[in-house]
Amino acid sequence: MNIALHLIAKAAQEGRLAHLLLFHGGSAPERLQAGLEIAQRLNCHHPEQGPCGSCPSCKKILSGNHPDIEILRPAKTSLGIEQILSWQERVYRKHFEGKYKVFILEEVDKLTIPAANALLKVIEEPPERTIIILSTQNAEVLLPTIQSRAQKVYFPLRGEQEWLESLRDTVNPDEAREAFRLSCENPELAYEILTLGVVKVREWLKGFEEAVTERDFLKLFPLFPLEKKEAEIYLQILALKTGREEKVNPQHLLALNKALEQVQMQASPRLVVEGLALKLFA
Repeated sequence: MNIALHLIAKAAQEGRLAHLLLFHGGSAPERLQAGLEIAQRLNCHHPEQGPCGSCPSCKKILSGNHPDIEILRPAKTSLGIEQILSWQERVYRKHFEGKYKVFILEEVDKLTIPAANALLKVIEEPPERTIIILSTQNAEVLLPTIQSRAQKVYFPLRGEQEWLESLRDTVNPDEAREAFRLSCENPELAYEILTLGVVKVREWLKGFEEAVTERDFLKLFPLFPLEKKEAEIYLQILALKTGREEKVNPQHLLALNKALEQVQMQASPRLVVEGLALKLFA
């Protein structure tokens, strides 16, 4: 049992929940599910059953149609100031029908500095009966001023069987198992692999590794075009895989981490991957 999450649920049931929660660790679907359950507990028509799952409020939350519950995700590669300012306006609107407004902000590790400062203004003076849940695998990248104001709930990384069980009836178990293997047992990355497509990820990695092994620059051409998010996923997999090798080549690992950093800093994915391949040829 996740004791911290259990205490959070109990606080929600008793109407004494902190206005700012920080869910970190685990996987994105697991954190989202926990956030939606908190929203249900706060707005259920039969709170003594907590939550009942069958009242109009619970059903609307589960279907994504409750006007007082919102999930905010990065519109692009980052969670920028314009998106946060637009969200800020909605935070201060009156409740439509729920007892509480609940906002779940996913991938908050992608907040830009201006966006993080705008978010800080909201959490310093939150509206009444409003709960904000920040969700990320890595909480350490958030501003210390945001972390210090939040009640943290850590979701431990799951083993393969437990992770597969959490996805039961939602994805093909064979694909989920391969995604977990490709991610080097990282649930968050495994989920991103599933979203992108296991076959697509596997074929790209195979093509890149063949090009590097054979030192054939021309074999890189079929790997493009390449979106930023795709490049991030591929480079994370390669870095994790390289780091687990019996005889780790520190120069290769350094090159992979540098390439990932460049992509995250908005460098051209194609130029980064081509430059990485040249370094790995050596």
